[in-house]
Amino acid sequence: MEILLKVNNLNVEYTGKRIVQALRDVSFDVRQGEIVGIIGESGGGKTTLAYSIINLLPGNTRINGDIELKGKNILSFNEKELRSLRGREIGIIPQDPAAAFNPVFTIGYQFEEFLKSKGFFFGKEERVLFMEELLRKVHLFYPQRILKSYPHQLSGGQLQRAMIALTIAVKPSLLIADEPTSSLDVTVESQLMHMFLNLRKELGLTIIFITHNLGLIEVLCDRVVVLYRGQVKEVGDKTSVIFSPQDGYTKSLRDSFKAIEEVENGFVES
Repeated sequence: MEILLKVNNLNVEYTGKRIVQALRDVSFDVRQGEIVGIIGESGGGKTTLAYSIINLLPGNTRINGDIELKGKNILSFNEKELRSLRGREIGIIPQDPAAAFNPVFTIGYQFEEFLKSKGFFFGKEERVLFMEELLRKVHLFYPQRILKSYPHQLSGGQLQRAMIALTIAVKPSLLIADEPTSSLDVTVESQLMHMFLNLRKELGLTIIFITHNLGLIEVLCDRVVVLYRGQVKEVGDKTSVIFSPQDGYTKSLRDSFKAIEEVENGFVES
């Protein structure tokens, strides 16, 4: 498969009272049409990596290396090129959809404004039909009610689905999902996993899926990047990484996940 995204020797530092190296010599690639999982513990650099890919980091950040999308280095883009890239070429689904939506406007209004900002102009009837169809794709089956709702009127799962619908509206080349199920219960989490697989099949999406949950990697991903303290510890297909890990940190992740599974299934005596 053709390589869509290539990250090479990426280094990110946060400056201030002290320098914190968030990413160190990170290298991996993402092929067209696949789902690549980024896994690691909290504070390991996963979210920094996500926002590095769209070149949207705080002002106190030093970044160097190469991040190439379709052969073009994103880190060399000017502001106009970056505005075109974000949302249009690369869409990102944040951890907390409630924080991503503006609480004082309806979901429908925010959909419309996003589409206009990306150059999508429809007649009113066509626009509404388009938005409703998007919501149905993410299994929100009462789209008219969703579009008229304010963010606080929807559940966490509904908000996350609405955010996914908005993100895929402009058919980005790459979708980055930054722990999109972290605040959801296991039933909704499972539904979202199957929805991502269906969207990949239906729309040909290429996805980077960021998580700390090895079980989600096993269900969803084709390949895995293991990140620990800002460094890549292992890269490979999910079967090899999960069942035959080569790095000690990956082995500890696997063993921890197995232990949690055993407790949840009642195999460990109290």
